[in-house]
Amino acid sequence: MSQSPSSSLLRPLVVLIPGIGGSVLADADGRTVYDVNASVLGTRAHDPAALSINNELHATRLISSYGIAFKQLVTGYENLWSALVQRLGLSQAETAVAGERLVRPNASLLAFPYDFRQSVSHTAEVLDRHLRQRAQGRPVVLVGHSMGGLVAAWRWAFLSDGIEVKEIVTLGTPYRGAAKALDVLVNRLSFSGLRLSGITEVIRGWESVFDLLPHCQVVEQGTGHSYPYELPSAVTSAIPDFAVRAQRAYAANKELHMRLEERASREGNPMTLYYSQGHATLSRTVFEAGALTVTKEPPAWLPRPWDAGDGTVPMFSAIPHFLEDSARAWHRLPQKHSGLVEADAVANHLGGYGLRPLSAAARGGGDEGWGAYLCVDLEDTVPANEERTIAVRALDADGSPVTVKDVGLRAADHRVRGERDGESWKVTLPPLEPGVHKVTIQAVGLPGGSRAVFHGRVGAATCENE
Repeated sequence: MSQSPSSSLLRPLVVLIPGIGGSVLADADGRTVYDVNASVLGTRAHDPAALSINNELHATRLISSYGIAFKQLVTGYENLWSALVQRLGLSQAETAVAGERLVRPNASLLAFPYDFRQSVSHTAEVLDRHLRQRAQGRPVVLVGHSMGGLVAAWRWAFLSDGIEVKEIVTLGTPYRGAAKALDVLVNRLSFSGLRLSGITEVIRGWESVFDLLPHCQVVEQGTGHSYPYELPSAVTSAIPDFAVRAQRAYAANKELHMRLEERASREGNPMTLYYSQGHATLSRTVFEAGALTVTKEPPAWLPRPWDAGDGTVPMFSAIPHFLEDSARAWHRLPQKHSGLVEADAVANHLGGYGLRPLSAAARGGGDEGWGAYLCVDLEDTVPANEERTIAVRALDADGSPVTVKDVGLRAADHRVRGERDGESWKVTLPPLEPGVHKVTIQAVGLPGGSRAVFHGRVGAATCENE
């Protein structure tokens, strides 16, 4: 993007925007109602109604450490935050958290927690107000994980006049939505076969989840395809105003893409896209016999190598359509969805702003240096104290299967060797105590004597109903 001589000498304001569920929420009296802190969840796990869209809540800070909420793995941002502080060469006094009071107005690194129940457009307007208080003539760099990337994109597309956006860095952002959101709304949030009805009823009221619906014709019906908002009312009747809200979200997403393309054509593309590929991801959606089935099978309409994704967001969705031919803006990472925030490449990329800001073009892009990588079919959360079989594949950079000599797993002080299963491997995840655990899977004996390593986290939760 073009920049004025004066702004090029200013340290930009770097803003970290989390994904859905990535902010601590409190009520009007200041009492925390959502966090991954065990004592809070011990109360709220049985009272999901506290998160109803009808209750007035406000965000207080980012979720710091990884945790489990309503049987789902929740991303923690403390490691990315610490890495940015270090790479940017900042003291804690030069950082701030967006809130009701303007604290440290001259901060160079800003955490932007938000009420993740609200729509992307609403949250973008809130972000815009904070940026106009803090930019003070400085350019801004927006870093968004998952839905946070949509917030950043919307703000740039519709609200950026008067503030230079030097770069938008998105991590696993579902620009075209995710089948997982449709599955949650229609079939309920689930865990190990258990349907979590209480929190599902609450989530069905959130506008944000409709913004995360697939915004393309993903629903297979016989020989045809349709949009989610075209689903028969028989399967969506439990969701308040499903068709109207889903169509409205589709129209908003379509307008977002149009505005992004228009603005990029005038001013240049500021977007750098980090994504993952190959991990088993809910992608195929079939309506048949009066039921909606969402699976990890690659849809027939999705050409390789656009299949699979990061375990949450399909790869094709992480690339907005106007950048499909701009691979230099893409950066593929081996991590799954929640782990993208801990990739060294992301922190190193943003660390350039601790010196003199460089454009995305100056840093290069694409997948230079990428070799073989591991695709891991591992749920974000598994039943506690139960073994789990994990399918592992090694693929070359072009998506072709790669032969390896051995695969091993390390988790919770356990080391396990895998077993060959055709072109894939099976490895057993040992019984894990409730909590969040680091998992490392390594394949050795790849062509040329190289190896491939997967680092991730998995939550272990009990199967008791809530």
